[in-house]
Amino acid sequence: AWTESGCFVLYVPEIEALTRTARLADAEPAARDLIAELLGLDPAAIGLTLTFRRPRR
Repeated sequence: AWTESGCFVLYVPEIEALTRTARLADAEPAARDLIAELLGLDPAAIGLTLTFRRPRR
């Protein structure tokens, strides 16, 4: 995850997908929902760890 234009950008490298959220408190649920929607999984069954770093250029 990183910040950009006042938002948190959440990138999931394993599925090469990203989403954005305005609040840090919404970051983990947003990432979990993204993974669940794309892979057809139950959001409650998804464990994740957020790591904050600058995007590669």
